[in-house]
Amino acid sequence: MIRYTEEKKFTKEEIQHLFLSVNWVSGKYPDKLYQALIHSSTVITAWDDRKLVGLARALDDSCMLAQVHYVLVDPAYQGQGIAGRLIELIKERCCFCTVGLFIL
Repeated sequence: MIRYTEEKKFTKEEIQHLFLSVNWVSGKYPDKLYQALIHSSTVITAWDDRKLVGLARALDDSCMLAQVHYVLVDPAYQGQGIAGRLIELIKERCCFCTVGLFIL
């Protein structure tokens, strides 16, 4: 069963592994990537027990706009609806947006 959380209790290594699993170059910069995620307004992660298998990140101004910058799912877990659930959770979290939620 996949568990979703807004708690930022991931390690640099877990983040790096997830980003590299989908061939995102950001994974080559684990220190910067980790800091960027820790300081982001909204990060929702998906876990299979203790394994990080998905992540979505949104940046917002807390009143009008939010932009989804990342939606990643480990290739071994793709096709299970994890990305869709991450987007739904981002939409719920950013419901304050009066102008819109933009997915880049």
